[in-house]
Amino acid sequence: TMPDASLPPTPTPAPGLVNPPTAPIEPDLDASLMNPGPAPTAVANPVRNPDDVTPSKATIRKLNEEAIAKIQTFVQKQRNPAVPDLSLDQAVRTALRQNPDVLNAVEQIRLTHGQVVEVRAQALPQISAVAGFQQQATTLTNPKSPSTGSTDTTIHSPLPDGSTMPINFSGGNGRGSPYTNPQTWNVGFQASQLIYNGGAVIAGIRAANFVEDSAYFGLRQIIDQTIASVKTAFYQVILNRALVVAQQQSVDLLTQQLKDQQSRYEAGTVPRFNVLQAQVALANAQPPLITAQNNLRISQYQLVKTIGMDYKTSKPSEVPFNVVGGLPYNPRAINADDSIRIAIERSPLLKAQRQNILAQAENVHVQFAGYLPTVSATGSYTWQSNPAFHSLSEVTQGWTYGVQGSWAIFDGFSTAGKVQQAKAQLKQAAINYDNSVRQVILNVQQAISNLQTAEQTLTSQEASVVQATEALRLAQERLDAGAGTQLDVLNQQTQLLQAQTTVLQARYDYLAALASYDLALSLDAQYEETFDDPLTRPERKRFAKTTNPTAPQPALPGKLKNQDPISGLAVNAPVPYVPPQKRDTKTVAAPAPTPAKKKKFLGIF
Repeated sequence: TMPDASLPPTPTPAPGLVNPPTAPIEPDLDASLMNPGPAPTAVANPVRNPDDVTPSKATIRKLNEEAIAKIQTFVQKQRNPAVPDLSLDQAVRTALRQNPDVLNAVEQIRLTHGQVVEVRAQALPQISAVAGFQQQATTLTNPKSPSTGSTDTTIHSPLPDGSTMPINFSGGNGRGSPYTNPQTWNVGFQASQLIYNGGAVIAGIRAANFVEDSAYFGLRQIIDQTIASVKTAFYQVILNRALVVAQQQSVDLLTQQLKDQQSRYEAGTVPRFNVLQAQVALANAQPPLITAQNNLRISQYQLVKTIGMDYKTSKPSEVPFNVVGGLPYNPRAINADDSIRIAIERSPLLKAQRQNILAQAENVHVQFAGYLPTVSATGSYTWQSNPAFHSLSEVTQGWTYGVQGSWAIFDGFSTAGKVQQAKAQLKQAAINYDNSVRQVILNVQQAISNLQTAEQTLTSQEASVVQATEALRLAQERLDAGAGTQLDVLNQQTQLLQAQTTVLQARYDYLAALASYDLALSLDAQYEETFDDPLTRPERKRFAKTTNPTAPQPALPGKLKNQDPISGLAVNAPVPYVPPQKRDTKTVAAPAPTPAKKKKFLGIF
């Protein structure tokens, strides 16, 4: 059994088909899907019943060989030798290096790490160097008396004998005010340390760490989505190219039919109505071919954008690669219940939202800290000039220290409002998480249903392509023998084209549904939870302790423990919360982790 609860792929050959010979270029279709076109001058087989549409092995082999040759001719004709070939694996590798969504997700991790550093800084000492120089007007440092207009600051104090004693405030010279240097400078260091703020910083650091982990899981989700998008876009190119081949085959056959009817009309064996009917049929077949060719071009442009490739500056209108590949059909045996459990266990989207719940719970603690006091210690050491001296080289120095505290007795209910908002955000995160669990289950169910639909369609239609091909050949033979009508040939051609298109679309639908299934179960990459990519190598150590994809997820905070939507649903889901007085070690023990199939994916993880 594979990690996705499926059995190893077992190719199921379509009824009545043989394996086509190996071709240098992988064909876009099974050989049985292509109409090699019956020869217009063929005669009826005298041995076989004309109404028997069961093809012989020799006929099928011939159809296979001719169809493969025509597919290779078309692919070689379309191939641009000036640009390299591109396989699906190469497309995914290139997208993981160049897709802008992946690159933005990588930068988001670095952004959130910067936020962690910023929040953590509040718990560390804050040290700063300060310096200053000041120049004042002398009228401010040595003002004159408004009554006398002088700077004399001498007063006369009365004595008991009736005389007075002069008292000089100018430093003892008796002729002016005390000197104050109008130029001052200071240099020093200041330091502060937060001692207590109600646990807001600690809770903020925890919240920032949860946000950083959420960004990492967001990157994983983007990677999975990018791989699925590249697969879908790549197979869309293959499908559209195959539809062009099918439509071109139809046009070629109708062109051949028109030439045949024109020759017969000139020989007088058929009426002009046959020629007109062939002309109308050929004209009606042209618009679908033109549309198919346009769809092929658009899908190639879309693949270029999805991968994140740039066009050549010398020829920006040229697709920078040749798509090489086919529409393989390797059905899987899938267990729906196990698929849902594994999807819930591995989903990076759920892990990111779970980290968001934990971050919002810490934010409640941050806001609640507004009810508590804040205490911090401060200290400084300063060198400064002595303003009583003319020379700036006269220096005084010293230190100061102290403790500061504040406590909001009443803040107008601001803190209460912030706590209420934080609790509401926590509940919203829990609601979104519950809904995302249901969305993951829905994605798995839709993918499985689409797989079943495409598989059933292929099973019912693949044999009809071979039968329609043989029926067209017999209709042509009957027309040549005079036992049938041209309308029969045109009807069989329409039925063959419809069967080809149905099978092609069903193959694409199966591959697209398989890409959605792998995306829902996160099966495209086996993450080791540590970075090993040149773009993200500096972040490797920070995520070395992150849980692996199959490890139990962290428990939800508070009352949400009893409301965990994945409890008992995921393979390694958190164990339901049991109060200590009722706890039983047998019920609390987490189940053994399911061994995961390890593989190094594209050199990224």
